[in-house]
Amino acid sequence: MNRHFCVYAFVAVLLVGGCATTTQKSPIDDASANQGLVRVDIKGMDAVYKVPEANLAQYDKLILRPIEVEFSKNWKPENDSVLYQMNKPDREKIKKDLQDAFADVFKQVLQEKGGYQIVTEPAKDVLDVHAAIVNLYINAPDVSMQTAARVRTYTTSSGEMTLIAELHDSVTGQLLSRAYDRREDMEGGQWTWTDSVTNNADARREIRRWAELLKKALDASRGKTT
Repeated sequence: MNRHFCVYAFVAVLLVGGCATTTQKSPIDDASANQGLVRVDIKGMDAVYKVPEANLAQYDKLILRPIEVEFSKNWKPENDSVLYQMNKPDREKIKKDLQDAFADVFKQVLQEKGGYQIVTEPAKDVLDVHAAIVNLYINAPDVSMQTAARVRTYTTSSGEMTLIAELHDSVTGQLLSRAYDRREDMEGGQWTWTDSVTNNADARREIRRWAELLKKALDASRGKTT
């Protein structure tokens, strides 16, 4: 199956159990069912799946694979304003910044705060995390990337992104869980000045939320309360 998933998951959360939320069908329902995963409704997540009887208790280390980032096919900022002439280097910079933020935040939450070591080699106590952010849509790319003009853009939302993640046993490669979540920044619903700084801050907030969910799942598998 194509690994260019929407990134998020934390599928891990599903391994803990959860609260019933929505039952809508997600884009990965069929694929998950075909791979022996069962759906577990988790509050605050669009869809979470797990292998029956899967348990995270044996894992206290993680391999965090570099995430893949894909823009929404509908994201064409150059059509919205003469100020936005987004070229390939600009797009690559946005991707790189998001990849760096993902790695940085996950390290902070899972290793520095949670005590789960980030490693690079498989072992029986290592969980292999594959994740990707897709359908990335930024309402207001920073015009300073393109021009020195003093222009401010105001929006009610930084944009949206969809995340999917998979957890694998690092030795056997067995798929343990998968999750899907679409996030749109609508905090407050008020008009605010939007630029690369605010966009990055909003993205890091959502990434931290995902990381905290994975940490919570790992903690719960050990009977720890946080």
